[in-house]
Amino acid sequence: MRASDRRAGQVVVEMILILPVFLAIVFSIMEIGYVSFQVIVLNHATFEVARIGGMTSCGMGGCPQPDQAKLSAVMASMLSKATVVCQPVPTVMDQQANQQNFDLQCVSQEKVNLIFPISSIILSDKGNPGVKTLTASVAMPIERPLQQ
Repeated sequence: MRASDRRAGQVVVEMILILPVFLAIVFSIMEIGYVSFQVIVLNHATFEVARIGGMTSCGMGGCPQPDQAKLSAVMASMLSKATVVCQPVPTVMDQQANQQNFDLQCVSQEKVNLIFPISSIILSDKGNPGVKTLTASVAMPIERPLQQ
């Protein structure tokens, strides 16, 4: 057996050993990019829902509470599989106007199906293979006129 034949066999063996690891790394990078894109879209949709809710509701009695059905419908129009829960959260007391300020806290979740086999095992939720649950949380100040 010549040295060149042994060298060719060595290259094939090295390729067989390294190629799966290399492909797993490449696919994991692609999967993380896909999940990152989905996180950006979910954050933006949650921000839009919080903005709409902050302009149409308030946190105290005498003015409308966040309409969960409308805010869920807005979220569903942007992301069909996402859910959102919004609630007013007291922040600081405005001493000059003597009224409590509120933020509208919106928390959304979306289940994303992962694409690639090896990275989906690593990135998926426990007990739910191939699926990753993404969560976004946005606080938006509730805009309301001063009450006299």
